Amino acid sequence: MKQLDNLNFITATKMLFDEPSKKKKFGLDFHLVQLFFACLPSLAVYLVAQYARSEMRKMDAQLEKKKKEEEAKENKIEQIAAAEKMAEKDQLVEVKNRIEKLEEVVKEIAVVSKIQSNPIINDKKKLSTSQSGDIQSSSGTTTSIVKKQVSESKSDELKPSLNQEKKNESS
Repeated sequence: MKQLDNLNFITATKMLFDEPSKKKKFGLDFHLVQLFFACLPSLAVYLVAQYARSEMRKMDAQLEKKKKEEEAKENKIEQIAAAEKMAEKDQLVEVKNRIEKLEEVVKEIAVVSKIQSNPIINDKKKLSTSQSGDIQSSSGTTTSIVKKQVSESKSDELKPSLNQEKKNESS
């Protein structure tokens, strides 16, 4: 209003040709601010979800790493157990071989005791022991003597049966 009281030609032309001064309204700026505030909760949820997803990936990677380590430990334990089983099997094979050898020796001893209990073979045994005394001193083992005695006892057992067959054939 003061400008209208002091109105002269120059001020009137300025008013006419100048753009009128705009009053600041909250128009578009207000709407942008409202849009930002409206989107802010969902943006916060999105950011929290992204953070949680990245944390879950880290945890999954750690779990996979632990599983791989556990599997590696289990494989080592299985390999050790397999090696122990193989060692046990080897030991069992050795024990079986020893048992077989001992059984053979026991059988030989049983044959020798059988030979000694038979009186006909005892006479021939005395002869064979004198002959085998030389062999025993040279070899130092009794197994060769036992083998000779077994073969002699078998041949002696066969001779009487052959003699009986010849008698039966002649009569």
